[in-house]
Amino acid sequence: MHICGLVLFGLIASFWLTHGIRVAYGAVRLPWIKDFAPASDADCPRISILLAARDEEEKLPAALATLMEIDYPDLEVIAVDDRSQDSTGRILERFAAAHPRLRVVHITQLPAGWLGKPHRRLVAFH
Repeated sequence: MHICGLVLFGLIASFWLTHGIRVAYGAVRLPWIKDFAPASDADCPRISILLAARDEEEKLPAALATLMEIDYPDLEVIAVDDRSQDSTGRILERFAAAHPRLRVVHITQLPAGWLGKPHRRLVAFH
């Protein structure tokens, strides 16, 4: 019985050792990202970040500041104000005036049969 266990252990250890060596060899052969030239602005696809907010006046300025610091040539941020009762809408408009990459959509009424979060995501997408 001990011989069978020893043989089984040897086979399993050989399997993992072989795959470990293959992974290490493959990792060494991978090119480094620093070796590639950055893509030109024309080659970068447009990226849209959808931001849905409702009554987020406390956290919104820091989140928007972080999003506006993203260094990407063709980035747009679409923010949806979903019937906020606080100053969320004013904060979004203030940021939009200072940052042309930010587009603000205000939802004033929720359609019948819709919940807030799915509706504002749909509005942001369109």
